[in-house]
Amino acid sequence: MTDSARVLFVEDDASLAGIVVRHLRARGHDARAVASAEEAVDLVRSGFRPTVVLLDINLPGASGWDLLRSGGLRAAGSPPVYVVSATSVPPARLREFGVAGFLPKPFAVSTLIEIVERHRGQDDGGETAAPQGGFDAF
Repeated sequence: MTDSARVLFVEDDASLAGIVVRHLRARGHDARAVASAEEAVDLVRSGFRPTVVLLDINLPGASGWDLLRSGGLRAAGSPPVYVVSATSVPPARLREFGVAGFLPKPFAVSTLIEIVERHRGQDDGGETAAPQGGFDAF
């Protein structure tokens, strides 16, 4: 399906990850969840090229910030990243890491779907200097 998004959800809460993946797949998106930053890097290295990344910050092992700092998503063309966290994150911190937006937990699934569907059908172009769609604050 060309009008679908490829979603990488980095989330250690297996229940939440399962719910999100099921909802996104039901809408025709290629959604994959991993439980750690290390697994995210492995998935990207194996060839998965997400059009959007939903990233929890508090993860086992390396944090979401560590993943962003490491450049582990560059091999995927540096897709837009939305931080998904129950912890409040100052806008300056989000800008520092160049993320596309912030989605606080708990969130409405409809809001998450809206974010994902902004990035459907996008090609795998190279890195962009600025996050696509501007800075979202939900």
